[in-house]
Amino acid sequence: MGLTVALIATIALASAASAPQDAAGWRAQADALFAQGDTRRSLAAAERAMALDPADPWTRYTWIRALAAVDADAARRALPSMQNPEALKALPEEDRARLETSLGYLCLDLGIEPLAALHFGDVPAASSSYAKAQAGLAILAVRRGNSRQALVHFVAARATVRQDPSLAELERDARYEVVLREFSTARDLRDANAAGRAFSVMDELRPNHPATLQARADLADLRGDQPARERALRELLAVDPQAPGAASQLADTLLALNQPYEAFAVARDLAPERLASDAVLQAIERDWVSHAEAALDWRWRNGRTDHDRLELPRALVSWESSHSRFGRVRLLAEAAYPESDDIPAGEPFGSSVALADRAESQSDKGIGALAQWSPRNGIAFEFGTTATAFEVSNVLGAIRLRSDTDGGSWSYGMDRTAVEESLLSYAGTRDPVSGQAWGGVVRNRAYLEGRFGDGSFELFGRLAGAMLDGRRVDRNVEWRADAGFLQRAASGPGWSARVGGAVTAAGFADNRSHFTLGHGGYFSPDKFLTVGPAFDLQARSGDRSFSIEGSVEWQEIREESSVYFPEDAALQAASGDPRYPSESRDGVGLRLAASIEWRVTERTVAGVRLEGVRGEDADQVRLQVYTRRWTRPISDPVQMPPVPMRMGDAYLMN
Repeated sequence: MGLTVALIATIALASAASAPQDAAGWRAQADALFAQGDTRRSLAAAERAMALDPADPWTRYTWIRALAAVDADAARRALPSMQNPEALKALPEEDRARLETSLGYLCLDLGIEPLAALHFGDVPAASSSYAKAQAGLAILAVRRGNSRQALVHFVAARATVRQDPSLAELERDARYEVVLREFSTARDLRDANAAGRAFSVMDELRPNHPATLQARADLADLRGDQPARERALRELLAVDPQAPGAASQLADTLLALNQPYEAFAVARDLAPERLASDAVLQAIERDWVSHAEAALDWRWRNGRTDHDRLELPRALVSWESSHSRFGRVRLLAEAAYPESDDIPAGEPFGSSVALADRAESQSDKGIGALAQWSPRNGIAFEFGTTATAFEVSNVLGAIRLRSDTDGGSWSYGMDRTAVEESLLSYAGTRDPVSGQAWGGVVRNRAYLEGRFGDGSFELFGRLAGAMLDGRRVDRNVEWRADAGFLQRAASGPGWSARVGGAVTAAGFADNRSHFTLGHGGYFSPDKFLTVGPAFDLQARSGDRSFSIEGSVEWQEIREESSVYFPEDAALQAASGDPRYPSESRDGVGLRLAASIEWRVTERTVAGVRLEGVRGEDADQVRLQVYTRRWTRPISDPVQMPPVPMRMGDAYLMN
């Protein structure tokens, strides 16, 4: 019994001896427990200190700090009125500066920013706590988004920043934000020099930051260096595939670099919303995705004599494919069946100035082909042939180039094409008297044309010079100039109407429009002038598009006199030196064309085009029914305006 009482007494004495006897002791114990992470016991010890010395500023700080760790909301409510200003002023200056700094950081932790600013602001510049207080003000400025002011405080807090890696990193962030704003301002002002200086600092601070990579792309754009902009945007997308607007900017850059397939691929993979709304990229998709085309095409032309008539039905099939490295290839085959009328007795034809008997109608048939290769956007090569079974078959070809500018486009090149104005000029025929084959005229042309403006106003023009030749056909020279404009007159959702005017001037060195040996059966006046108003209407409704275009022209034609046999002086002399008379005429010409195209499936369209022309040289009608099918679904298969199946004439695959 005595031993137990002695043991209890010893424990009680020991406990009494270890317990703090005053406020300073309890505060020291609260600090020790807080440092160990035992916040609840630290709060209890601080409450004992508060009970013994409630006026001491450090005791109040110890209690509110522990309370903040246990109940932050209660601490926020208590903190503004926790300290007594008079008691704070009574502290020694160095001690008060240290307490103000500690209170400022506590306010930062609790999110009471105005009170934190007051405490940090009350720390004297001469105190040892000043640098740490300035670091707190820098943190506060960063939180408020004022990076420029934060840098001022970071300079004053240099000693503290050097000792704290997290503060050093925060200073770098603040400096980066300031320079980023400087770059953005210079970029918006189009000041490449200032933007370059700001970017140099950004690249030093954060070389792989998405904003730095975006700035590198923007600076390259300011300097007009599109290849550098492409590289920067690709680096940005490698770091952040979701960088806002980067994929769309890269697509624009690739278009500017004349890389349409790459632009389409970027939009397809990284910016599908851009592809869904951009007509230019959709047009590239329609061209670059492999597809087949087929058409039934019928043409009727009626000239001034019975045998100056051509009926040309044909079937067309093509396949077009592409490769990002090798460009695009198009293979076209056509089965043509040209036919003309009988030739009445007494008409000049072949080697006869007047046929003794009526000649049977002229006709032919065969299969021709054309291959087109576009190794890159803006250039295309063609090679083909008219039907090898024709009386006169010809090799065809072309090199075509196009360059686009902000205001419009230029097209130029050289081509060798068949003259499809009569059976004689297109397929050739045989002289019923001598049995000789002649005709098959080709036009070897060089041309330059341009289009400028936008949907509200467009100006266009073309200059061309050509040499025409054929078997037993006298060589001839042609020149031509066209110019015109179209002005938007009315528009609405999905439709637009334009009106304007056009003028054409053309001429040939010799008249070779007749049907005796040496002539080619193609329209070749000495002077051909047309002028008049023109219009077009384009519209889109759902999965259908259509267009109507036309013109009314005043035409003036002058045809020179020509000998019957320009290539055979002996036959000309033996025939009595006959000549076709010269002729001048004028009148009103009309042209009207309508097209409609509709979506059959998400990768198939069908369309119809009908065109009619009435002129002083001939009347013409043309009808085409076509379909186009892609190997996979595309964004928008229907084109506006509709595009019928194209052959080789001035066709650039882009």
